[in-house]
Amino acid sequence: MGTFRLKHRYLIPIYLLVAFYLDGAISSLGEQWLYTPDHTLISRLPMLMFIMVAFVLPEETNLSWYAVGIGLLYDLYYTGMIGMYLFVLPLIIYIVRYLKQYIPDSPFFIGLVDVICLTLLEASIYIMNRLVNLTSMTPVDFISNVLAPTIALNLVFFIFLYLPLKKLLLKLKSER
Repeated sequence: MGTFRLKHRYLIPIYLLVAFYLDGAISSLGEQWLYTPDHTLISRLPMLMFIMVAFVLPEETNLSWYAVGIGLLYDLYYTGMIGMYLFVLPLIIYIVRYLKQYIPDSPFFIGLVDVICLTLLEASIYIMNRLVNLTSMTPVDFISNVLAPTIALNLVFFIFLYLPLKKLLLKLKSER
């Protein structure tokens, strides 16, 4: 088995930006179904893309920096308050990259990592919002009305996008 290097490395941040903008487009177009008084489904396509890059292209060394950039975009575009995504997203990606060596490279385990990362992200954002009094939602309401539906939606995205994303990212590798 030969060693691999990334060709067209510049495409990774472009893919992440596309995921970020698709995320916003899905939220805007599906607003009446995703955000109701009973539940809130939050699309997290960039998180899926980060996890796929971490597993498919482990030689990508700038992934944490890309997470800082996407986190900053999230903060500027969605929250208007710099800090929440800027720190949480890179931290989650750093943990994933560290733990990746202990996790089998199969769709089941990558999906499980996606669920765990979504839980960490959503719980962190919820806790921060509670600390600064931006939400009064109880933890039980958060889990049943936001976290569970968000995980369900993003698992559907994972199921449909796993193979296409894997093939797309593998095209960035070339054998030396």
